Amino acid sequence: MARHHGTKVTIMIGSNTGDRKSHIDNAVEALREYVGGITVTHDIDNPDFTGVGPDYLNRLLSGTTALPLERLKTVVKAIETRLGRDRRDPAIVAIDIDIVVYDDNIIKPSEYTSPPCRRLLPALNAGHRST
Repeated sequence: MARHHGTKVTIMIGSNTGDRKSHIDNAVEALREYVGGITVTHDIDNPDFTGVGPDYLNRLLSGTTALPLERLKTVVKAIETRLGRDRRDPAIVAIDIDIVVYDDNIIKPSEYTSPPCRRLLPALNAGHRST
């Protein structure tokens, strides 16, 4: 699969339990199979903006994918499950991976306008760091 050509994506990754940084690092590594030319931001620590769970650590990622949106959504959910996401308790989140922008279309407006995304987008747009 061509991973370095295709559609531009922006993905928010977060965790609010356990070794949050490790969970996020593992998610970035898992996404490499499907997203090429990855650029990531620094991590930020912030309160759960829903007010339900513990504080999150968040990182924003951008790159390109050859996958159509619906297939990428399926892949993301499978990665979350593989990395320990248990959807029975929505307040405790080992890993959360949200496709925020796909092909210049905002896919998840609530995530795009969230405080962590708004804080991280400038760093991502500046090409903060490539991996």
